[in-house]
Formats: sequence, C-alpha cells, structure tokens
Amino acid sequence: MQAIQKKINHAWPKPTVACIEWFDPLMAAGNWVPELVQMLGAKDLFGTPGQHAPWMTWEDLKSKDPDIIITMPCGWDIKRSRQEIKNLTGNPVWKGLRAVKEEQVFLVDGNQYFNRPGPRVVESLEILAEILYPAHFSFGHRGQAWEIL
Repeated sequence: MQAIQKKINHAWPKPTVACIEWFDPLMAAGNWVPELVQMLGAKDLFGTPGQHAPWMTWEDLKSKDPDIIITMPCGWDIKRSRQEIKNLTGNPVWKGLRAVKEEQVFLVDGNQYFNRPGPRVVESLEILAEILYPAHFSFGHRGQAWEIL
C-alpha cells in the first residue's frame, strides 16, 4: 500500500470520485472505501473514512458532478452490476453527469474487493489506482475485477 502511495505524483490531477454502493435508492460507499480513495490523493465526494455508507440523492450526484463514478454494489459481482446498471442509466440525471459524458464510469466487483474488510483491501487499492491513474498503474485487474461501463 505504501509503495502505491509513494508512486503517486503530487502534481497529477486529483479526480473527484463518487463510489456508489447501491443503485436504488442511491447509497455511497462508506467505512474503508473513502479512506482508500483518500490514500490515492483523490476526493471522495460522498463517503467519509470510518463512517457508515451514506444515502445520497440524484440531486446530490448532479450538484457534485464527479469526475469519476465507480459502482461497487454490495454483494454483487460485475456480471450482476452490469444487469442492474439500468437503475442508474435510466435516470434522466445520468446522461448529464460529467463522468458519463467523459466515459469515466466503472463497474467493479464489489462482492470480492470492496464490500468487506480483509486482506483483499490491498487489491482494492490497486484496482482504484488503475481506475484513477490508468497511465501510471497496471496490476492486471482490468477485465477481471473491473471494467469501463
């Protein structure tokens, strides 16, 4: 984890991020996920390290307009997330979001990597590093643990 943190160049642009843990109703990721985002120098717009997952509204998402959206539904793998993503993409606010327009929306395997603490938290950090800074990190998780929507 420290090796990843050391590699982050403080001159890189630091994206704003929305980590979405549930689609309907909207819920942001909490607990350790905001801390992982913070460790990578990015700004989690909804979650607070060490706090429970907060509810959010479509108006919240629209007003904060994140650079990157990472979906990590609790208990779902990528396949299930892909099947249920219509709960997000069908909302009229969705198409107006910066992350959507710039193709910066990602599906991750929440069940395996983000929804419970444990040794895989290191892999969770690697996945986030690949998503947030793709030109600088490649750990081989793309296509297995995460994909672009």
